[in-house]
Amino acid sequence: MPATYQARLSTLSTAAIRVSSKFSNTSYLSTTFSRPICYAVISRPWIDAFPAISLAIPGWIGDIWESVLRAVPKKKTSHMKKRSRQRAGKALKDVTSLGRCSGCGHTKRAHVLCPYCVKEIRDIWKGLAEKKTAEKPADSSDT
Repeated sequence: MPATYQARLSTLSTAAIRVSSKFSNTSYLSTTFSRPICYAVISRPWIDAFPAISLAIPGWIGDIWESVLRAVPKKKTSHMKKRSRQRAGKALKDVTSLGRCSGCGHTKRAHVLCPYCVKEIRDIWKGLAEKKTAEKPADSSDT
């Protein structure tokens, strides 16, 4: 451990001891378990047990390593960006099962009703319904 680090730690711990001895009788500076607040500063034997970690990285990797360490997100990813990333592979697929309608000859999907024939049938039924509604009021006025 560097000497300056040990000196800082010793001055911090002596200052903490002085502060904790001044306020040891007061209850407002203690936690719910009746320990002084400065207790955590005083007893830290694990700090002395682990020396500072240093990695020997070659110089040519140093620049890359520095950029890797700083490659953290700067802002929260928006909901729209997350959803678009999840939907990336779920685009529409091309329809390969196409055929001709036997009734009108238009192109239609296999095993699906022809939309042109269905429209013609709807128009026929609409015309019949309009004729019935047109005839009903005429019948009711005669009686």
